[in-house]
Amino acid sequence: MAVAANVDIANMALQRLGQPVITSLTDTGRDAEICNQLFEQNRNYCLMLAPWQCVTQRKAMTRAGNYAMSGATQAEPVVVTCATHTIAANELITIEDVAGMTQLNNGTFRVYAVTSVTITLYDTSGDAVDGSGYSAYTSGGVVYLSPGSNFSRVYDVPSDCLRPLNVVDASFGLSADYKWRQERGRVFTDVDDAGLRYLRLEDDPTQYDEMLVEVMAARLAWMIGMRIHSDKQLRAETRAEMDRAIARAKVVDAAARYESEAPEPLWTG
Repeated sequence: MAVAANVDIANMALQRLGQPVITSLTDTGRDAEICNQLFEQNRNYCLMLAPWQCVTQRKAMTRAGNYAMSGATQAEPVVVTCATHTIAANELITIEDVAGMTQLNNGTFRVYAVTSVTITLYDTSGDAVDGSGYSAYTSGGVVYLSPGSNFSRVYDVPSDCLRPLNVVDASFGLSADYKWRQERGRVFTDVDDAGLRYLRLEDDPTQYDEMLVEVMAARLAWMIGMRIHSDKQLRAETRAEMDRAIARAKVVDAAARYESEAPEPLWTG
């Protein structure tokens, strides 16, 4: 059931409802306009339903922040100069690889104030960091966002990530020991040089496998039917067809998945 364009999926949905096909999602007319309104939301929802192999990807992540320093003042409070950044007041940061003012290395600081290229440092208790007795800054240093006390690293999620699945190591290996949490566009973990296994936001329908296409068409038919049909029986049938398509997809995914860990015993003793 390979498709060449988004309109093919839309027409599969319309045909389920007994509606004539359209030539483009941008056609004039009620059915095309409704398909165009619903298509993107339906696509993204269906992509997130299961770990589809056709859109599963593994990619290295970059640590959040990652702004190169160019200076730090021997003052109270210490003011760090760095590349243009997006760090906000009251965020936590950590600093690494400073030469000269090594007292800053591996410390966790609360950002008190910022400009586009400076960061004023307070400690986590809310007191100004006194750098008057620190060694003079000479070179280097990188400002990262701090993950706080529960994890040691925080990473930016890849820009094409729709739904994270697992944190992986530098060789893209999986382990049940890799603990992680996602918040907004960031992943918190203890894994060094971490990568991410995730579902990517794929907008090219030629990349979709047959079962994903079936789920997308079935759910789109149900959504369109809710808009254009007063026939409750037809709407119920399209809902049931959608549920069956989703259930089949999840069963096939579960059967195809290989688990590296030994299964837990079903009984004890």
